Amino acid sequence: MEIAKKRIRIGAFLIDIFIFWSIAMIVGIFYGTPHEEGIGYSLNGLPALVMFLVGFFLWPISEGIWGRTIGKRLLNLKVVTDDFEPIGMGQEFGRFILGFLDYIFLIGLIIATTNKQNKRIGDIAAKTIVVNTKALESNLVKFQ
Repeated sequence: MEIAKKRIRIGAFLIDIFIFWSIAMIVGIFYGTPHEEGIGYSLNGLPALVMFLVGFFLWPISEGIWGRTIGKRLLNLKVVTDDFEPIGMGQEFGRFILGFLDYIFLIGLIIATTNKQNKRIGDIAAKTIVVNTKALESNLVKFQ
């Protein structure tokens, strides 16, 4: 099993952020209030709830169900347990909540740099690991 490289994980995260940002801009254009500086929009009420639900689906729900976000899928990554089994929704919510701590001052990146499995705080607490599915698929083909 090949552990996902940090740069690929960062790339997947950036893809997911771009998707979320794009949806937020579209919702903002149609339903938001422009900021006075002219950059961005404020969302209130139903549009804000929609964006919350979009974000919730893009991260904890999609990873809890499929083990991956859109960015991870595009870059052939998947979140699994330390035993390489599919993760559960509880583990994913733990990863997601601790993700906020990981992104403060890039603490997650610093922690991931200090361990062999590139785990951030959320991965350590939830006992999960991010793997490269392309390597997994090529190993399965070799066994057949």
